Amino acid sequence: MKALDAAVFLALALLASGCSNQKILRSDTPLSRRAASVEMQDFPFPKSAHSIYYLFSAGGLQDLSQFVRFEVDSRELDSCVDALVSWNNKQTSRTLPYSREALASAIVPVPETRFLPMLWWDPETISRGYYRGNNEGYTLQIFVDQERSRIYVFQND
Repeated sequence: MKALDAAVFLALALLASGCSNQKILRSDTPLSRRAASVEMQDFPFPKSAHSIYYLFSAGGLQDLSQFVRFEVDSRELDSCVDALVSWNNKQTSRTLPYSREALASAIVPVPETRFLPMLWWDPETISRGYYRGNNEGYTLQIFVDQERSRIYVFQND
């Protein structure tokens, strides 16, 4: 019986240690596409992407939070958003519509206190733009600032 108790304790201890293995990558200063792509190799930054900020946090048991902000050439703004939607649908093996909606219909994700300060995460300041997103796990919430040719992306599990 003691061996079974020890095995259960060991299994629980290993499970708990896996839950706390947190990895956080971030840049609170603007990066070029080339520099950001080194850390975020899978993120589909368009060729014109610049002034990139990000925070990526992953831990045990599928704990994921990702905040990304970047600017693009104004002529590419909508096609960049379309590319993000296609990329995410391919990643998740789904075909979600990501309908274009008014910003007022979206809830702006607020970073956890442990991620603060994140002065660059300010989609609530958008005065002319739109939202495309989905609230299912691992999908994207995309906030588009048409005045500044800026895209904000949030993803979590």
